Amino acid sequence: MRYASFAFGVVFAMLLSTDAAPAIAQVKMTFDKRPTIEFGNFLTTEIRFKSQVDFREFPDEPETPSKPVVELRRTRLGVEGRLFKAFEYQLEGELSDSSGPWRDAYIQTRAFRVLQVRAGHFKIPFSLEQLTGAMDLDFNYRSLAAAFLAPGRDVGLMAFGRIINETLRYQVGVFKHGGDNVRESERTEAQADRTYAGRLVVRPWNAVDNLFRTFAAGVAFTSGVLPAGPNGVRGQTVPGDAFFQHLFVNGHRRRIGSEFQWRPGPVQLQGEYIETRDQRFGQGIDNQDLPNAYARGWYASGTWLLTGEQKKDSVEPERPFLRGGFGAIEIGGRYERLAAWSPGANDGSFSSPRAPWVMPRSDDVWTAGVNWYWNDYVKLQANIIHERRTEDGRVIAGQEDLWSRTFRVQLGF
Repeated sequence: MRYASFAFGVVFAMLLSTDAAPAIAQVKMTFDKRPTIEFGNFLTTEIRFKSQVDFREFPDEPETPSKPVVELRRTRLGVEGRLFKAFEYQLEGELSDSSGPWRDAYIQTRAFRVLQVRAGHFKIPFSLEQLTGAMDLDFNYRSLAAAFLAPGRDVGLMAFGRIINETLRYQVGVFKHGGDNVRESERTEAQADRTYAGRLVVRPWNAVDNLFRTFAAGVAFTSGVLPAGPNGVRGQTVPGDAFFQHLFVNGHRRRIGSEFQWRPGPVQLQGEYIETRDQRFGQGIDNQDLPNAYARGWYASGTWLLTGEQKKDSVEPERPFLRGGFGAIEIGGRYERLAAWSPGANDGSFSSPRAPWVMPRSDDVWTAGVNWYWNDYVKLQANIIHERRTEDGRVIAGQEDLWSRTFRVQLGF
């Protein structure tokens, strides 16, 4: 993050040293959904605030630590806006994270929608749900696939744009490491090397006014080099307990992903498939090469705004609560699976992170939820979650019916 902060400092210093300085005196403050400050034609700054508090009830499981009933999920403060007419920027930090507070810190061009360039610290272009902002999620938690198999944020450079009347949207970039959705040890030890990523989304009926105008489908990939050691892709259950072994890996990590989304009126249908492959050269007990380690995740979900609003990234109630209406009510459901394995002959030695064959494990999860949008700033979410975990195709004793209940209070502007 020090690189992103340095880049921002340089850009602002250069701008302030130009003839733009006199324009700062023309200050205008407004409030349209969020506080906005305009410094003439030089700088526009919108202040953003996000806060989420969770009330949780997770199942009691043996050999797992108890979880707090109340969790301050996130409290973020940030600014975003434009510099002259040529650039856009965003800077956002997590107030409760003193060791690494910065989340998004980037600047990008805005002159041409066909080709834009972004530089700084931001999300690697992979996974529809991972790229969706935390305040706009349909359920309290991201799917396990998006949370643990997608790369997350890193420092990088990305080109992106929209072409053919916005029918095609593309993103392609190069990043310093493999993203922050990695094992905790990788944050202080050796991290994945330079990572390349790309994403292409097509909206074939975007220019046609019919029921399928909002339908979109896409594919994505990443490719990077892994450090040797116990740095295999991590996986956790919904309550946050370790689910995958930390396999020893060495070589390349490659991800492939596919996605779709359709929003006919108040309804949304969405799904994704993600697969990772980690190479394991020289990671056997006798330094022999091991079969690749795989992890796979997918989900399918559907939501319905009972109050009739058009489904968008940010739902805006037509009749806000306590302002002549009841807000917007949405119901939804999601089914997902997260699995990991290493192919090969079953020789029984599956408990070692250096074993040639690793027993397949999977977690099947159902989620049912209700969202209540009071207005543009307040959102309440209640979820009931059911998990069923298997090992080598057989249900793990005592883990066939695990129920969790979560309730979230969300405030943001």
